[in-house]
Amino acid sequence: MSENKLNVLWICVDEFRPECMGAAGHELVQTPALDALAAEGVLFKNAFCQGSPCAPSRMSIHTGRYVCSTGVVDNLTPLRDAENNLAMHLRSQGVQPALIGYNDYARDPAILPEGHPHKTSLNFENVLPGYDVILKHEYDSPEWYAWLKSKGYPEELCNWESMYSTQVPEGDAGDHLPCVYPARYSVEHSEMAFVTEKSLEFIQETREEPWFLSVNYIKPHGPYICADPFHALVDPADVPAPLRREEESLNRHPYMSRCRADWAQTEFLKEQDWREIRACYYGMISELDFNLARLFTTLKETGQWENTAIIFSGDHGSYLGDHYLAGKPHYFDAAMRVPLIIRDPSAQADCSRGTQNEALVENVDLAPLICNFLNATPSPEFQGKDPRHLLLSPQGATHKDEIFYEFYYYNLLQDTKGVDPDACRLWVLRDHNWKYVHFGEESLAPQLFDLQNDPGEFTNLAQSPAHSAVLTDCCQRMLRWRMRNEEYTLERWARTYR
Repeated sequence: MSENKLNVLWICVDEFRPECMGAAGHELVQTPALDALAAEGVLFKNAFCQGSPCAPSRMSIHTGRYVCSTGVVDNLTPLRDAENNLAMHLRSQGVQPALIGYNDYARDPAILPEGHPHKTSLNFENVLPGYDVILKHEYDSPEWYAWLKSKGYPEELCNWESMYSTQVPEGDAGDHLPCVYPARYSVEHSEMAFVTEKSLEFIQETREEPWFLSVNYIKPHGPYICADPFHALVDPADVPAPLRREEESLNRHPYMSRCRADWAQTEFLKEQDWREIRACYYGMISELDFNLARLFTTLKETGQWENTAIIFSGDHGSYLGDHYLAGKPHYFDAAMRVPLIIRDPSAQADCSRGTQNEALVENVDLAPLICNFLNATPSPEFQGKDPRHLLLSPQGATHKDEIFYEFYYYNLLQDTKGVDPDACRLWVLRDHNWKYVHFGEESLAPQLFDLQNDPGEFTNLAQSPAHSAVLTDCCQRMLRWRMRNEEYTLERWARTYR
């Protein structure tokens, strides 16, 4: 097999907790397709995103640059210099990148003509330049509803309100959350099935030429809803408890108390609630896996499996009750960790096949990896590091000493009076032993967690005299990282005109 003949299938999912796979040791979630993929590739146990929510993370992935470089700190934040992305770079080298799904790109109003609706009203439901859009689809799409109608679904059901509500008996969920009940569509007609169907069509129609396809599934992002039989695959009574301590429910932390509603007294008040949500979440992952099996089977049946590199990744995690939190904000590992399986079909990767790797890997590393698979020169603008050497020569191989993450929390504050929006940012440096959290607001002291002895991130050691040297070292390492990566545009001009 020639290296320059590889296809690349890049699957990116939303809010996927990386431990929720059989291959990762989860005892409840059924993921035979992903388990088989991991058996033929490498499961990375320490992969991390660069930011959350969706847009900051995805813009980092698609540009290969950190959040401090892209400037996309929140959803709806425009990406400037959007042409400096993976798709445009590949296109300049003769590759035609294709996309199914979405990537949460907000266009810079400065490039839009007068009168354009997004000139004054930001929107991130756009696709980055450079991609051939096979299907634009996030939660739903007009194409999905038209497809449902062609399958015999009545028109009055083909809308958001119906398709994202469950079949609650007689309209009353009783003591349960609605997610306990099945969706109104069958598993063959879910929006995941529709995205998969379009992906299968692409794979079958382009089998004669090498291709690069970015497939994006919104699930297991909420709303929490499963088709039958996946909605009942896991008994809520069997769901393990969230990672949290009771004192966290008091919400006394000077950052958390300003930055969120008290989840302990709202969304996760009842133990049964978070059990039902997690059970549904696990079912959504199994439904996703069911559709991935269809993709992998088609690759095999069309003779493309042996020359297709596959990357399975996620944009960020989800709390699901950990630390009494929901969603994906803040700085705990539940938000920062992402799934990552890489299957390299080349014979040189046989030495790593079926292994699990502890190396620290970041989502910004995916852009140079994809270039490597496609025999394309990586862009000098990429700030990630190609991890393919971990597949080809894993014995004693190292990758990164630390990973970096950023979060903008101004829009989560309960009271913004007198608050400087530009200061409402936090940065995280994390290695195998320590997590250091630095806040932009002077009133917020840093945090330091000993990950070897406190993997749940409960005890802040930043004020401990015994850990002052570790704190100083982490702060200096973070400063050097920001100096290298933040002002990328200025650095590029300096290199060009030196």
